[in-house]
Amino acid sequence: MNSKALRQSFIDFFKSKQHEFVPGSPVVPDNDPTLLFINAGMNQFKDVFLGEGERPYTRAVNSQICVRVSGKHNDLEDVGKDTTHLTSFEMLGNWSFGDFYKKEAIEWAWEYLTSVLKLNKDHLFVTIYEEDDEAGDLWRAHTDVAHDHIVKCGKKDNFWEMGEVGPCGPCSEIHIDLTPDDPNRTPNNELTEKELDGDRFIELWNLVFIQYNREANGDLQPLPAKHVDTGAGLERLASVLQGTLSNYKTDIFSPVLDTIVTITRVPYKDDLTGMPHRVLADHIRTLSFGIADNVLPSNEGRGYVLRRLLRRALRYSKKLGVNEPILYKLVDSVVDTLGDHFEHLKQRADYIKTVVKSEEESFLKTLESGLEHFDAIQKDVVSSGKKVIPGDVAFKLYDTFGFPFDLTEVVAEESGLTVDKEGFDAALNKQRETSRAATKSKQEGVRDAEARPEDEATAVVNDADLALLHESEYTDNIARGGEARVILDSQNRIRMARHHSATHILHEAMRHVLGDHVQQAGSLVDIDRLRFDFTHFQAVSKEELAKIQDIANDIVSQNIPISIHHMGLEEAKAKGAMALFGEKYDENDVRVVQMSDFSTELCGGTHVKETGMIETINIISESAVAAGTRRIEAIAGYENSQQFESEKAQKVIGVVKAKLERMQGLIAQLEAEGQGPKASYTTEFEGKSIEELHALDAEYGNFIKEFEKELSKLKSQKANQDVQGYIDEAVSLSDGTLLLVKAVEGFDIPMLHALTDTLINMKDALFVVIGSKDGDKGTFLIKSGKGVDTSKYHAGNTIKELTAIAGGGGGGKPEKAQAGGAASSKVDEALAALKEKLSS
Repeated sequence: MNSKALRQSFIDFFKSKQHEFVPGSPVVPDNDPTLLFINAGMNQFKDVFLGEGERPYTRAVNSQICVRVSGKHNDLEDVGKDTTHLTSFEMLGNWSFGDFYKKEAIEWAWEYLTSVLKLNKDHLFVTIYEEDDEAGDLWRAHTDVAHDHIVKCGKKDNFWEMGEVGPCGPCSEIHIDLTPDDPNRTPNNELTEKELDGDRFIELWNLVFIQYNREANGDLQPLPAKHVDTGAGLERLASVLQGTLSNYKTDIFSPVLDTIVTITRVPYKDDLTGMPHRVLADHIRTLSFGIADNVLPSNEGRGYVLRRLLRRALRYSKKLGVNEPILYKLVDSVVDTLGDHFEHLKQRADYIKTVVKSEEESFLKTLESGLEHFDAIQKDVVSSGKKVIPGDVAFKLYDTFGFPFDLTEVVAEESGLTVDKEGFDAALNKQRETSRAATKSKQEGVRDAEARPEDEATAVVNDADLALLHESEYTDNIARGGEARVILDSQNRIRMARHHSATHILHEAMRHVLGDHVQQAGSLVDIDRLRFDFTHFQAVSKEELAKIQDIANDIVSQNIPISIHHMGLEEAKAKGAMALFGEKYDENDVRVVQMSDFSTELCGGTHVKETGMIETINIISESAVAAGTRRIEAIAGYENSQQFESEKAQKVIGVVKAKLERMQGLIAQLEAEGQGPKASYTTEFEGKSIEELHALDAEYGNFIKEFEKELSKLKSQKANQDVQGYIDEAVSLSDGTLLLVKAVEGFDIPMLHALTDTLINMKDALFVVIGSKDGDKGTFLIKSGKGVDTSKYHAGNTIKELTAIAGGGGGGKPEKAQAGGAASSKVDEALAALKEKLSS
C-alpha cells in the first residue's frame, strides 16, 4: 500500500467510526509559547485536554506534520546516521474528547491494523502500564491478541504526562516484531521493556488514556471527562507495509532521493555512505513545511532552526561533490509526494524554492568567507602551541560571519584541533540574555504605547467585547482586528473603511504583479493610512510599485460594488476566497468580502460599499521587515493624499534649505580666501513640485561637493606654503627627536595626511602630532619619520592619551595613528598636556 492510500485509509476508517476529519494545524503552534514547532498531533487540541476549550465534535481524526528539532524531542544530530530518524514526520491520530474510552480505542486500533492493513497478528505485541490492569483485561477480552504478547511496562514508556502538573494517564503501545522467525529470540513471556526498545521491535501505535489530573503535590485525581489521544507514524506504517526497515526506501522519500542521485550522480545506499542523501532528503521536507507556514531562515527562534537545517544539509551536499545550491531543486519532489494532501505546499512551491535558493546562495558565500577566517584562527592557535579554539573565538566566527558551531567543530577536527564548547555556549547564552532583555524592553514599550488614551472620538475595545457591539452586517463604527476601535466620528469611520478596502485591492494587485506567492503576513488599518506586510523575497522595484498602484486605482475608478456573504469554509474556498494558512476559521460560517471577480477574501472587517468611495490609493513606501517579508504603506482618499504630499514637500524643502545654508557657508569661506565661486542658484521653493525640489536637492549637493573640494585644495596649498613655519615650531628633545605638536583649523583627514606626509618627508627624526578643530568636531593625526624610535614614541599609544582628555576614539600602529569624534573645545588642552609630558 502506498503512503497516499495508507493515509486515506486511516482517515476513512475513523470517519466510519463517526470521527470528524480535522485538518492538521500549521507546524507553527498557535498561541502556545511553550513550543517552537508542533511536535505531536494533540497540540492543536491541548486546550480541550486542559479543560480550557471546546470543539463542536467529540471524536476527531487527522494527519499532522510534526517537527522534532528542539527541546526534549530533538533528533537533528541523529538524522542521516541511520535509516529511521527524521526531523519531521507525519502523525496519524484519532481522539475522543469525553466520548469513547479504552475499550473502543483498543478495539479500533486492533481492527485497523489487522483487518484493514492485514498485519500478521502473530507479529504484533502490546504494552500496557504496569498499574493499568483495566487495559490488559480489555485487550484480552475484546481482541484476539495472544495473551503472552501483552507486556507490562513502567512509567517511563507507558505513562503520559503533559507536564509536571495537569492531564495525564497510562498508555498502551502496539509494536511489531521485525524478526519473528529468529529461533534465538527471547520467549514472549520473558519480554522486557529493554527488549521492546531494542532492534527486534518498532512501535507502530500509541494509545494514550487521559484519565487523571496531576496536582502540584503529585496526587492523581480522576478527571471529570476522560479522553483518548492516539498516534501512529505514517512513515513507520509505510515502511512495514512496503517491506523495508528504512523510512528512506518508502515512496515518501524515494522520489526525493532519486532526484538527489540524478543531480549528484552519486548512488544511494542505506549504509553510512548514504548519510548525505538522507540528510538532504529529510531536511528539505522540514524546510518546505516550515517556509510554507511562514517561517523564514533567520538567526533566532524558529528561523534559526530552519537556517541550521539548511546549512547542515549544504555541508553534506559538499560530500556529494556539490558546491552550488541544490536544495531548492528538491522542492518539487517533496510537493509531488505530499502536495495532494498538504495543499499549501503545492500553492507555495515557487515561494519555497525562492526562499531556499536565496538562503543557499547566501550561505555558500558565508561558507567561503568563514573558511578563510577559520584558516587565520587555526594558524593563530597552532602558532601559540595550543590545540583548542577558544569558545569566544568560535562564537565570533558564528555571530559575525555566520559560521555554524557544528561546522567549526568538523573543520577543527580535520585540522587536529578541538573547540571549547562550554566557552561558546557561555558567549551564546550571554548574547541571548542581552537579546531577551532588549526584546522585553521593546515589548513593554509597545504595550505602553498601545495603552495611551486616544482622542475622545475613539475608544479601544478587545475582541471579547466586540461581539456585544457587532449588531449588524454593516456596523459602520466597528473595525475588526486583534484590537478593535469604536469610532464615533462619521468621517473617521469612512476613512477606516476606505483603508481596509484599499488593503484588499493592494493585496490582489500585488499578486497580479509579483506572483501568487504573495500572502498577507500582517497588516494595520487606520483612519489616515494602511500598512501591509507580505511574503516576497526581494525588494519591489519602482516599476513594479507603479504597476501595483495603477492596477489598484483602476479598480477604484471602476466603482465596483463590494459585497459581503456568509457561507461555509469549503464553499468559500471553492469560490476562490483567499484564506490565510494558519488562521482559525469556523468551518460552517465564514465572512467573504468580494469585489466582483477581482478580489475575494475571508475577512471580518468593515468596508466601503463601492470601490469608488476609496477615491485614490497612493503607495508611500516599500521596505524590508525580515528575510522574505516586505512592507508597503499606503494612503487612501483625496484629502489624505493631498495632506501627505504637502507634508512630504515641506520635509524636502527643509532638507533643501539645510543644503542651501551649507552651500552659502562654503561660498563665504571661499570668498574669504579670495576665490568667489561662479554659481547660479535659486532660493525660492514655494510652489515647486516634489520632482523640482528633488532636482534642487541634487543640484545643491553637487555644488557642496565642488565647493568643499575647492576649499580643501586651497587649505592644503596654504598649509604646504606654511610647512617650513611648522618645521620651525618643532622642539628638539634630548634624544634628538623633533617634536611638533600643533592645532589647526578646518582640516579634514585627507588634508591632515597630506600635511603630515610632507612634514616627515622633510625631517626623518620628526614626531608630528596635529589636532584639527572643525566646528564642534575634533580630529587627531600622529605620524613618525623614519628616524623616530617608535618603541619610545608609539603613535597608537599616544593617540589614546589625547582621546582620554578630548574624547572620541581611534587607534593605529606604532608609526601612525588617528582618532575622530573628539570635542573641538578640548583639542588645545589635550595637545598642551601631551607636549608638556613629551618635552619634560
